[in-house]
Amino acid sequence: PKEIAMARNENSTAEQKLDTIIDLIQHLLALELARNGLTQEVIGKHLHVAKATVVKMLHGVKKDSAA
Repeated sequence: PKEIAMARNENSTAEQKLDTIIDLIQHLLALELARNGLTQEVIGKHLHVAKATVVKMLHGVKKDSAA
């Protein structure tokens, strides 16, 4: 019982960390795809997310930013 609760808590923490990592990687990929000239709609299709999500990911990023 106590061990099971601890294991569930550890799994939950690990899942949260993985979700954060996935979000960061998607964000970075969206930025790189935008820098390479892809439209927000195309980026959304590649990342399997809604265009509105891509808009939020790219909010505040200058289109002409140099690497």
